[in-house]
Amino acid sequence: MEVQKYITKDVKTCRENDSVSFAVEKMAENDIGSIIVIKKKMPIGIFSERDLIKRVISLGKDPEKVTVGDVMTRELISIDAEESVGFAYHIFVKNNIRHAPVVKSGKLIGIISQRDLAKVIDERFYVTYYGKYGKRDLSGEY
Repeated sequence: MEVQKYITKDVKTCRENDSVSFAVEKMAENDIGSIIVIKKKMPIGIFSERDLIKRVISLGKDPEKVTVGDVMTRELISIDAEESVGFAYHIFVKNNIRHAPVVKSGKLIGIISQRDLAKVIDERFYVTYYGKYGKRDLSGEY
């Protein structure tokens, strides 16, 4: 099953010269854990909750004065829209990431999170075993 079926198409973005405070406000307004950093409409990095904690808060930096470009993750790991959910999940686990831009023909078309992938995998697992073993509680309390 292709990743593109599970992406969020309304990708929230910011620019590298935006303040961390601006990016965090945008993330909070949209209830998201990361924001894609763009330059000339192309993704150049990602700023996440992890970046905020490790590169701003823990170092005592002022979010109003620090730019996203100073603290973002530049090693952007993207997922091709045609990739399988299983392969995408493997990339997330292997690289210890929680969010990734999704691209098609080199263009940003969406974003997918570890939570999005986990829901798909859980649904497949649950349906497989629920159907095989009958109506049974798979909550782990059996």
